[in-house]
Amino acid sequence: MTDDFDIRAYTRTAAGSHEASLPLAAFAEHPLAPETLRALGYLRDLEDFTMHHMRDVLVTPSHKDARLTAFLATWAFEKYWIADAFDRIIAAHPDFTPVANRARSGVVRFAREAVDRVSPIVTAVRANLIGEDIIAGHVTRGYIDELVSRVSYSRVLENDPNEALGEVLTGFQVLRDRHLQFFEGETVRRLEESVSARRLTRSSLRRSWVPTGTHEQPIQETRFMMKYLFSDARGRAGVSGIDGTVDRLPGLGGLGLLARAARRYGVKATA
Repeated sequence: MTDDFDIRAYTRTAAGSHEASLPLAAFAEHPLAPETLRALGYLRDLEDFTMHHMRDVLVTPSHKDARLTAFLATWAFEKYWIADAFDRIIAAHPDFTPVANRARSGVVRFAREAVDRVSPIVTAVRANLIGEDIIAGHVTRGYIDELVSRVSYSRVLENDPNEALGEVLTGFQVLRDRHLQFFEGETVRRLEESVSARRLTRSSLRRSWVPTGTHEQPIQETRFMMKYLFSDARGRAGVSGIDGTVDRLPGLGGLGLLARAARRYGVKATA
């Protein structure tokens, strides 16, 4: 695969705040279902987690790659504003009470801050001992997360075909096409170039993969999302599509990552 992603064009045309373009008045006339708002709240929290995740990535040898660093900074910027847009949509439904994210509670925040002081050091030491092969794992996880996000947006709209929400999520899908293109090119290139990168990435994914940020969510909310997105025929088709795409990556055949993650939360996402 040739990687023709133009990083300069991407960084120069990054999308910022969506406030002016959000059809918030339309939601007053045609409000979203409570289950849809619950799903958007979950997706918002996953987008919010990007900055925390990026910090852990950039203490590894990834920070030495100027192209990758430029992409990640711009990617995180765009995801921040997607999260902000979800916040505004949820706030346009004053009768809806969002589920509290456990990562925002005082006790969990205190524990997380303590871990945060140590985690970058441990991550940096481990990653730099491994070397550049660890980057393949980072970009592969990013690629899979983008695949999951695309299917998640589509499933939300299938469950609640609200015209205003469709306008918003379709626009976000266009933004995320560029994210997907970059991660796909980097993933394929790095896995093709190194046997040890393939082995390391496969081992890491098999041992610990879930969508990035999931561990920060209440278990009942992740269980809800897995059921909401993947428990019917169309959802199972989405799972098969993602797992099939991952299977075709160099060295990653047969992992069944998303189906296994769904089963972990009590959802049988395969036929």
